Amino acid sequence: MGPAEKSTEAFNQLIRLLADVRDDYVLDGARQFDELDVLEGFGYVFHLLSEGTELFLEGDPERPRFSSIVTPARKFLGDNPDAIYHQALIRGDRSYRVTGTRDREVYISFTIHGRDPAGGINGPILADLNDQQFDVDADGRFELILSSDERAGNWVRLDPDARMVIVRSYFLEEVSAQNNPDVRVQLHIEPLDDPGPAPPLDDATLTQRIGDTLAFVRATSTGMRVFGQPNPAPVPFVSNEPNSVGTPFSFRNTGIAAAGAVDIFYSSGTFDLGPDDALAMEGTMPDCVFANLVLWNPHMQMLEYRSRRASLNSRQMQLGDDGSYRLVIAARDPGVANWLDTGGHRRGTMFWRFLLPKEDPATPRCRVVPVGDVATA
Repeated sequence: MGPAEKSTEAFNQLIRLLADVRDDYVLDGARQFDELDVLEGFGYVFHLLSEGTELFLEGDPERPRFSSIVTPARKFLGDNPDAIYHQALIRGDRSYRVTGTRDREVYISFTIHGRDPAGGINGPILADLNDQQFDVDADGRFELILSSDERAGNWVRLDPDARMVIVRSYFLEEVSAQNNPDVRVQLHIEPLDDPGPAPPLDDATLTQRIGDTLAFVRATSTGMRVFGQPNPAPVPFVSNEPNSVGTPFSFRNTGIAAAGAVDIFYSSGTFDLGPDDALAMEGTMPDCVFANLVLWNPHMQMLEYRSRRASLNSRQMQLGDDGSYRLVIAARDPGVANWLDTGGHRRGTMFWRFLLPKEDPATPRCRVVPVGDVATA
């Protein structure tokens, strides 16, 4: 028996998992990925490994730190260019102090999640708090306590099953937050009781961390449903008809386990467009804190948004005097406002977020027309 026997076997499992992901996800014929989907699929695996390393391999719930969930170079599970998300592993039997400074955010929320039984990060929401529910001083500074016992001031209850905290910081800017180097989120987490220096890494600890990383990669690759096919567990806001979106839906008070924020109404569906097709989407923007429409590839990754327009938030959209909108999704510029570029993708996902609307948003109306007729249709 050599040194680090358990970790060596866990690493061998990583090698086997990568082969499984290659064959049973990226190159799986049932998924009908075209060449662009396959190329992005291989890149997607690296993005998953990056997230797994950041959160699970390096995470320590005794000494947590916030790390970015997604960036322009790490995309998975429906990333969003108008938000900066942070994550940290925690324990339900510990207490933590979170400090931060609100600057240009239009919304900040904290959600406490339990363990995802599938191994991903879609654990049930056990508690939530948004910036309309906690105190912020005149300089934008705030402090929250996360603990199982009630505390005075800004407090979030920790359930014994608490596994991680996710922080959402939304920005309604002309330049999306992920593209704007001037946009920053100031955020810090620390245990209330000093656990002392981290002990030297041991074989059992690393084995567990590798195992959690592998479970995450598996859940978000081979564990994902086949794109475009009906979900065996239907999602309320997702349309199963191509080129349409579902009725906007919020997870608040539903008991559904999901990583989504309970303050957001979601609406989603797939697009399937030929090179000469355009999808026109119309509706009226509700009175809300924030809204945007984004495009994802079949791996639930944002399309290229640093050099192309693959999303529009409610500030970037050109709206009518009555708040009406008309958005166009197409492979080439149709010569009208509010064009979202599919970037060479035939298939993908359209995903709406309506944040804290004053009334339930109406379902956006969709129709496919020839791209050359968009300007006059």
